[in-house]
Amino acid sequence: MELRQLRYFVAVAEERRFAAAARRLHMAPPSLSQQIRALERELRVTLFDRTPQGAELTAAGRVLADRARVILAEVERAREDVRSAGPEQREQVQVRVCTMAEWVLDGPLRLIGTAVDGVEAVVSSSPGDDAVEAVRQSRADVAVVWERSPAQRDLPGLVLGAVTFGVALPSGHPLAGRVEIGVAELAQEQVVMFPRSPFAGIWQRTVDHLLPRGAGRDQVVVEPDLINGPEAMLRAVAAGAGVAPVILGVAELLDVDGVVVRQLAPELALDLEVVWRRSPRPAVRRVVDQVIGTVGEPGVLLTAPQHPGTTPRGH
Repeated sequence: MELRQLRYFVAVAEERRFAAAARRLHMAPPSLSQQIRALERELRVTLFDRTPQGAELTAAGRVLADRARVILAEVERAREDVRSAGPEQREQVQVRVCTMAEWVLDGPLRLIGTAVDGVEAVVSSSPGDDAVEAVRQSRADVAVVWERSPAQRDLPGLVLGAVTFGVALPSGHPLAGRVEIGVAELAQEQVVMFPRSPFAGIWQRTVDHLLPRGAGRDQVVVEPDLINGPEAMLRAVAAGAGVAPVILGVAELLDVDGVVVRQLAPELALDLEVVWRRSPRPAVRRVVDQVIGTVGEPGVLLTAPQHPGTTPRGH
């Protein structure tokens, strides 16, 4: 069993789809599949249940996932320790950012990579709540995540600010001409949602806000590939799958036709938090301080960056 095989395995476990994991690893899906098959043959177990909906870990796969993450984290930590022992070496701090948060914190995240003297902040994305698990399992030092569920509050953290969501509708929808849409008007709408399990802290709150009288049977549509971010959700809306929550300002940055985004009444605001490991190294604490300082005063309203020359979709 090789380290690269463990990295491949963990990527598939986190992405839940071989194609998505292959894109993340910059390799061809057939090659990735062959590597996982070879690992399964070596271990004499099946690591994934492969279905048209994706790849789910088996019981043996879940055991290996826990061990593999620890092994890879220790290897990375050993590499960092060796590098930092050399002359004029910068200490590495691993920063994970959960899906959709990078759209709001694009500028600050680009700055922290080199903003702290003597520290190299390595920023990478994680699907949903895996960013929290990465910190808990020592695969990362710091994470930026959507507000956490009660079970995830064992780590120290701070609310960076609230992000306002609107609702995306097909451009031909009867409500598309409104500037603001009351949630009561969505009572009969099909709602397209990101997957629940990787977004435990915000999923139910979002559904309850959009459908305050409760969701009917099959009224909430969740497709596995919608974890890839807001563009996938907007494309599902454009195709007529339903309406969807989306960060205000993000649709304008994406090339998705046939969609309009409107404000909600009452508005839906979800918090972004920065979390870190207990008893952090001084370098980690400095990166956390840099993130907080770059974003601004903790607890303020955060908005998606407005790129020059963008035109809101559907306007």
